[in-house]
Amino acid sequence: MNVDSLRITAPMHDVGKIGIPDLILRKPGPLKAEEFEIVKTHAKIGASLLDGSDIPLLILAKNIALSHHEKWDGRGYPQGLRGEEIPLAARIVAIADVYDALMCDRVYRKALPKEKALAIMMEGRGVHFDPTVFDCFMGIHSLFEDIIRATS
Repeated sequence: MNVDSLRITAPMHDVGKIGIPDLILRKPGPLKAEEFEIVKTHAKIGASLLDGSDIPLLILAKNIALSHHEKWDGRGYPQGLRGEEIPLAARIVAIADVYDALMCDRVYRKALPKEKALAIMMEGRGVHFDPTVFDCFMGIHSLFEDIIRATS
């Protein structure tokens, strides 16, 4: 995997949400347990949409879509992978995905202040996130702020 491949494929991480009803995706309040179970299927849906190709970029995109909700401690979904069983690209995208979710407005809440978002993410170091990858993110997270400002 190289940086350009990750740049091209990372935006496809949530492609499986195309199979999730808008009533759930756009719900302004907290999801019920059964609604969250439906949302969790987006990882497998996305992987199935991207499956069947021998094109390296599509294989990488499939792996990211399938594994970006796995957690370092093994309590993620859909496969319960842990540690380095999780593809590196998915470990990287997981951090970017959570940062984006915390720092940007969502239908169910306003964006969090940077300090609060980073504090929440710090709690996930070694639990949700690969600690080495997370430490790299912390070293460059100001670049993410620039990207969010440029795209808002």
